[in-house]
Amino acid sequence: MGSRRGLRLAALGTLLAVFALPAYADNPTPPPPASVTDLNRSLEQLQAEAAAVQADFAKATIAYTTALKAAQTAEAAAKKAETSAAASKGRADTERKRLGLLTVQAYQTGIPTVMGAESMLWSLAPIAENLQEIADRQTAIQQLGSTQVSQYQTAMSAENAAVKAKAEAATKRAAANEAAGKAKQLSAEVQQKAADAAMMMESQAADLDGASALSKQLQLARNQQALARWQTYLTEVATAKITPPAAAVLKNPAKLPTGMQPLIDAGAPVPGAASVAQGGRSIRVLSAETIRAVNQAFSLLGKPYGVAATGPDSYGCLGAARVAWQPYTTLPNLIGKVYPNYQAVPASQVQPGDLLVMGSKSLGLFHIGVALDSGEMIAADEAKGSVVVTRVPDNLYAALRPTLGKPVKPQVAPVATSEAYAFRCGNTATSYNAATGSWTWPLAEGTYEIGTSFGQAGEMWATGFHTGQDFPAAVGTPVRAVTSGVVRVEHPAWAGNLVRIDHGNGLETLYAHLSSIDVADGAQVTAGQRIGAVGSEGNSTGPHLHFEVHLGGDAVNPMPFLATGSAIVGWGGYSNGMIPASKLCALGSGHKLRCDAAAAYLQLARAYRAQFGKTLCITDSYRSYSAQVSLYARKPSLAALPGTSNHGWGVAVDLCGGVDRFGTAQYQWMKAHAAQFGWLHPSWADQGGNREEPWHWEFGKPAVS
Repeated sequence: MGSRRGLRLAALGTLLAVFALPAYADNPTPPPPASVTDLNRSLEQLQAEAAAVQADFAKATIAYTTALKAAQTAEAAAKKAETSAAASKGRADTERKRLGLLTVQAYQTGIPTVMGAESMLWSLAPIAENLQEIADRQTAIQQLGSTQVSQYQTAMSAENAAVKAKAEAATKRAAANEAAGKAKQLSAEVQQKAADAAMMMESQAADLDGASALSKQLQLARNQQALARWQTYLTEVATAKITPPAAAVLKNPAKLPTGMQPLIDAGAPVPGAASVAQGGRSIRVLSAETIRAVNQAFSLLGKPYGVAATGPDSYGCLGAARVAWQPYTTLPNLIGKVYPNYQAVPASQVQPGDLLVMGSKSLGLFHIGVALDSGEMIAADEAKGSVVVTRVPDNLYAALRPTLGKPVKPQVAPVATSEAYAFRCGNTATSYNAATGSWTWPLAEGTYEIGTSFGQAGEMWATGFHTGQDFPAAVGTPVRAVTSGVVRVEHPAWAGNLVRIDHGNGLETLYAHLSSIDVADGAQVTAGQRIGAVGSEGNSTGPHLHFEVHLGGDAVNPMPFLATGSAIVGWGGYSNGMIPASKLCALGSGHKLRCDAAAAYLQLARAYRAQFGKTLCITDSYRSYSAQVSLYARKPSLAALPGTSNHGWGVAVDLCGGVDRFGTAQYQWMKAHAAQFGWLHPSWADQGGNREEPWHWEFGKPAVS
């Protein structure tokens, strides 16, 4: 820390020196920017704009591909109808010819019409030689007449069918032409949007690097501000000549040392803490062990993030919390095992030093931090790449107080699923496909407008930016579940009436400001099912649906989900293909990846060279959004939809040199050994998969985890 701060703290005396804060950076922290909020808005807004462009292009592309499929289907239907009409006309012509032959035969027999058969029979009677001949002629004439009537009906039926088939073919041809015209129009729009999107993304590249630097400055400022608040508290304790007692002394609020009173929070005494009245004010007293833990947590700020790392050079989320609370207690090696071992306290009574565990019943526990005041915590965060001060996320599962020891009642952690890994330390490990089957828009087409977008800055929002997508619509407009899940009905002040739907795998959707709710709490709903109606309840400026998508407890841009029916969410808050160069690491030959993926790739490449004596051949790595658009324009049937490619997250490579062919020694070696370095061949790219790509490999779960 800076020398002035060290001198100021030293002057407080030996008591404070016992609990003095170690520095958390080698160099003095730069002064906070003039406006932390402005910096935050700058980065958030830049990312929101990029996400909005990508979502708009994705939606246009989906509309085009849907129209193209519809045009192809309509063309096939038209051709089928035209073939059927031609066949029907042929049958009608055949039956008409048969009728003509019968008519000629009848005429030759002396029966000009079917209707005149009976009268002509009597006219033949006078020339008959006997009654038998008359009978034979009568039978022949009746048979001929009956056949003529039947053939006439058959011919007329065939003619009618031919006319109907021709009309149907004409209708389907018109529909096919219309569908083809729509597809052509949308194709032109997609091409224009692609050009606009690529140009915009290219122009944002430099801005993104600047925004990344500002984000780092913002984080340093936030770290410094939290440290300053904690130092102010320690100064207050030292000035009041309060000696923080041992944890055991503060465990029972009813049996506190003389001069100390219970600390009241949320209307109840707080176990593990106390208060001292001095000069007309109340000073909170934390245990010596708690103060030491918070001090140690601050000393880790700025240390690099490392998967499952426990220091001293880098820390995983659990590693940082474990170091903070040593030597008083050693946390178990899994977050799920931490929860059953320490007493949980109400979220309303969280105090500095508490262990905050994040997760859900459906996923398990996947993130942990050391609590501070002001709704903040210290945690190792993959998205930030280091140990940082960050807000306590919405998916707080429980607060644990180590100084209270074992739980009074058993605390059973939710069973961790494989998906929990994807949200390690509050962020996705690589990319996370959150598709859940069928997906529809929350409002029917034609009933809404596109309103305030995700990420828009503003003081009216608690986070400083808009966490959802607004859809202005008339009060009473039906609101639908976008996909299947379980309902939770809530009534927070900001939303008025809120429906939250848990879709599993860490995915939730929120529907706010509803005028009515049409589903019960705990109900299972399906995609497209009505759950309520548009309103203007809560903090609202007019009738609209405020729609949010949460992944692992974090709000993400809803538009890619709505545009594609699913979404792949990446890391660090960056848009796909819009990762600053400073956040990527080089592989050589101009290729780059996310730094952890790059380190793993280089280890893999060394092992490959040891086996084959050759450099691992690579043709593609990180792919910018504009590059994705260009590739998609050239190879729409092979390339991923721009904004969804794992290449855009810097965690995918395309390989060559034998790896690009199934069955080769190189490919078989990769299948057998790549996973040891965290590289996997996705199932969709396997032989017999949805799209066979032996060359495509993705960075997944590192072996160390």
